[in-house]
Amino acid sequence: MNPMTHWLNSVVKKSANIARWGLGMAGRWWYRLRGRGFLDKQQTTVFLHPYQIRIHPENRLLLPGVVNLGVNSASIFPGEEAITEPVHVWRYSSNPAHSRQLPYGVIVTNRAVLCTDSNTDDFYQNLLNRGKRETFQTKLLIAPWSHYLDGAVWGGYYDFVMLVAGKLCRIKNALPDADFRDARIAYPLFNTLYEREYLALLGIQPEQVVDSRKADITFDECVLADIGHWFYPNVADILALRKQVLAQIPAATLPRNRIYVSRSSRRRIINEAELISLLKKYDFEIMQDTPRSVAEQVAIYRRASFIIGPHGASLTNLLWCEPDTQLLELFSATYTPGFFRYLAHLLNLRYSAYYSGTAPSGDWAKGLTDDIFVSIPELERCLDQMMTNREQGWITNA
Repeated sequence: MNPMTHWLNSVVKKSANIARWGLGMAGRWWYRLRGRGFLDKQQTTVFLHPYQIRIHPENRLLLPGVVNLGVNSASIFPGEEAITEPVHVWRYSSNPAHSRQLPYGVIVTNRAVLCTDSNTDDFYQNLLNRGKRETFQTKLLIAPWSHYLDGAVWGGYYDFVMLVAGKLCRIKNALPDADFRDARIAYPLFNTLYEREYLALLGIQPEQVVDSRKADITFDECVLADIGHWFYPNVADILALRKQVLAQIPAATLPRNRIYVSRSSRRRIINEAELISLLKKYDFEIMQDTPRSVAEQVAIYRRASFIIGPHGASLTNLLWCEPDTQLLELFSATYTPGFFRYLAHLLNLRYSAYYSGTAPSGDWAKGLTDDIFVSIPELERCLDQMMTNREQGWITNA
C-alpha cells in the first residue's frame, strides 16, 4: 500500500469513528430525554442480581514469564497473575410490555439498556437500521450476545467460541434440560458453518435460533449471561465447553504428530516457504489455511503433540489439545497478545514464543495486522534445542 492510500484510509477510518461516536452520543442523549438510561456492566450485574441462577467466581492463575526464543532473548511476557472476572447466568422476568430485544441483541427493560457484554456502543446502529423485523413470541428467550459483527473488533472464530459458545454452554448447564431445549435463542448471528456446528454440538436445534436483526421477539422470561474477561475467559466456561465438545467427537486412533498451522490472512508468515522447508526436516505436517469442519479442527489439535503457528484465531483450537502438548507461537515484534499463553497454561500445555528482531516501545496492539518474519537460522537453533533437551520434557512427539 502506497503512503497516499494509507493516509486516505486512515483519514476515512478516523472520520467514520468520529461519526459513530457523534451518533452514539446523540442517540444516548435522545434516549435519556425519554427517561431511559444506559447501564454499564457493573450496574447491569446489580440490576439483575435478584434473578441470578448461576455464578462462577473469578479465577487467579499465576502465569510464568516467557522469553523470546530468538537471539535477543527478551521477555515477551513477564510473570504475572491472570485474574478472570466472575460470570453469571440470570433468568429475568418482567412485564413483557416493558421489555424487548434490540437488533444488536441487547435487552431493554423498564427504561434501562442492559450491558451484559463489553459495552452498549452498538446501540447507535439501531438508529440507522429501521427495517421491519418479523415478530415472534416465546415463553423463554436466551439472549447470549449483544454486539454487531464488524470483522475487526468482533466477529472472528475466537469471539464466537470463547464468548458465545462458552456462554451458551454455561447457560445450558444452568437451565433444566427441557427449558434449554424449548427456548428461543436470538442474537446477531455470525452466519458461519462453524457457528451452526457448535450450536449443534451444544444440542441446539436450527429452529430454535433466530437472528435478532431480523426477528423481534416478545417473551415472558429472558436468560442472560455476561462474557467476563476477553483475554482471560473464566475457567469454568473453558472447561465446560471443552468437556461438552470432546464428549461428542471421538478421539483419533492415529499416532500423535507435529503440525505447523499456516495462516493466509493478516499476520501471515512472510517467508513461509523457507519456514515450511525447515519444519519438514523435523517431520512437521503442514496444515494449510483452508476451511475445515469443527470436527476436523478438533481432531487435528487433539492429535497434535507439537504445534507451531503464527498468532491467529486457529489457535483457539488449543481447547482440544491433550495435556503436555507443546506450542510454539510465532509473533511479529509489534504484536504480542497473551491470551493463547493463558489458555495453554490453563490446559497444562507447554508454551513458548518467538519473534524476530526487537520489540518497539509503546502500544503493542498497534501492530494488529503486521505480517511476521521468521529467521530460519534462529528457529532452527530453537528447534534443535527443544528436540534434544529431553530433561526439560520438550519432546512430545510419539
